[in-house]
Amino acid sequence: MHSERILVVEDDAGWIQLLQLWFPAAGYSSVEYAVTGAQALEAAVQRKPDCVLLDFGLPDQNGSEVCAKLRAIPALARVPVVMFTAHGREKVLGLENGADYFVGKSDSSRELMATLGALFKRAKQEPGVLQHGDLSLHREDRRVFWKDAPVADLTPKAFALFHILVERGPQPVSREDLYRMVEGVENPGLSRALDVMLNRLKKSLPKELAERIVNVKNFGYCFLEDRRVTRP
Repeated sequence: MHSERILVVEDDAGWIQLLQLWFPAAGYSSVEYAVTGAQALEAAVQRKPDCVLLDFGLPDQNGSEVCAKLRAIPALARVPVVMFTAHGREKVLGLENGADYFVGKSDSSRELMATLGALFKRAKQEPGVLQHGDLSLHREDRRVFWKDAPVADLTPKAFALFHILVERGPQPVSREDLYRMVEGVENPGLSRALDVMLNRLKKSLPKELAERIVNVKNFGYCFLEDRRVTRP
C-alpha cells in the first residue's frame, strides 16, 4: 500500500467514479476529492497533500488559477501538481502557473499511475539531493555529479537555475518563472539577465550536459532527458 496523500480536484462525476476504482487497485488509500478550486485550496491548507491532481475546467475557476494560488502558499509551493489536460494551450497556461506534469483523461489508468509512481519516487530520494538518471545535484555544497563523478561546483544562482530545470525536465519552464524562482522577484522587462545566467551555467557544465539545456521558442527553457531527444 502507498502512504502518499493525493488531493483530486475534479467536478466530473464519471471521471471521479473511475478514479475511485483505479486508486484502491493501485494501492493508494489516502485520496481526497474537491469539486471546486476553493474547496481544493481549503483542503490543501488544512492537510498538506503529497500530490495534487488538478482538472483544468472547474466550476468556479480554471485549474491554472488554482495552481498559481497553491504556488503562492509557502507551505504548498513545492507540492507536485499534475493537471488533467491534453490541450496545448491549457498546458502552456499550466506551465506558466507552476504545474509539473500533464495527463490526458482516458479509459486506461496506465499513464496516470506511471506519472504518480515517478513523482513519488523522486520525492523519496535522499534529502538535499536531486537525482535525475545518472545526474545528481547536491544542495549542501552546490556540487553536480554525473555518472558518479563530480563535474561542477556552481554558484548559488547557477545551482538554483540548474536545479529548477532538472527538477522540471523535460517539461519547459517559462522565462518569467525561471527568473522569479532564481531572483525572488518579477522581471516584467524580461532583460538579458536570465540569458546571461544560462550562458554562465552552460559554460560551467560538461558539454553533453550543457547541450541538454535548450531554448523553447517564445516560452523559456527546458532540460532534456537526453541530448539526442528532438527539441520541443
